[in-house]
Amino acid sequence: MRRERGRERGQVLAEYAALLVMFALVAITMLLLLAVFTEYGWRITALVGWEPEF
Repeated sequence: MRRERGRERGQVLAEYAALLVMFALVAITMLLLLAVFTEYGWRITALVGWEPEF
């Protein structure tokens, strides 16, 4: 019975560590996108707002 409890505790720890890694990767990606949009936001806005005339 103690082995099963330890195994569950290890699985919870592994899932928690995986969750923290994924959160860190998403946060880093968001910060990178924020930096890019801050620097080149006007270009992206102009590209999205550009409508070719036919």
